[in-house]
Amino acid sequence: MPEISYWKKGKGQPLVLLPGFCETKEMWTDFVEPILTRCEVWCPDLPGFGSSDAYKGDFTISDIGKELAQWMLTNNIGNASLIGHSLGGYLALEMAQLPNLNLSGLGLFHSTVYPDSEEKKDNREKTVEFVNKHGVKKFISSSLPLLFKKENRDRCKDEIDQLIAHASQLPQDSIIKYLKAMRDRNDNRETLAAFPKPKLMICGVEDTAVTLADSLNHKKLVDQFCQLSNCGHMGMFEQKAKTQAAISDFMERLKS
Repeated sequence: MPEISYWKKGKGQPLVLLPGFCETKEMWTDFVEPILTRCEVWCPDLPGFGSSDAYKGDFTISDIGKELAQWMLTNNIGNASLIGHSLGGYLALEMAQLPNLNLSGLGLFHSTVYPDSEEKKDNREKTVEFVNKHGVKKFISSSLPLLFKKENRDRCKDEIDQLIAHASQLPQDSIIKYLKAMRDRNDNRETLAAFPKPKLMICGVEDTAVTLADSLNHKKLVDQFCQLSNCGHMGMFEQKAKTQAAISDFMERLKS
């Protein structure tokens, strides 16, 4: 299996935070500080991103989910809650289907159970063409700020610059393979409905990547639903305190 790079901090209930597309484990460093008094937080790089080894050959979202599950088992991360941002949520849903992980909770952070629509699939193909033509740096610098609500971009400029700096170093091959894997991912509505442990959903009212209408369709499937006003796709930066509180509350509920 690919060597997974990660960091771990804190003590208490295990919590695994999965980054999204073109994101690395550094995105969580400041975010988790208030959570560390009650949680043992694990933050990996996805295979092929950050400092983790690449997956050999083409892959599906399910393939990467199995690799991350094996990483959890190898590191004895048992009875953990698993929360994924965007692509990380797609991976978490695949991992939730694996019987040997024994997850204690599942969270979707600006993510969705739905597969790509035909329009979204076409957009993935256009993005692949753009990356192949213009390269990683131009793709990242032009697309990443759009994940933030327009009015939040100046306020979050430092965070955006850091995200761009990390993402611009990612391998072009990995970016293209993840785009294709996301395009072809499974419909996981039944997975979320059947998951027997507590479930969390965090969404942004003005998220253009996962629309509010889609997010609201998850409300009846989860135990805790956090809807963020004045927020796009990056609530851990745009609404930091509220998302920290939502995850802290979720982890606290798992004790009862």
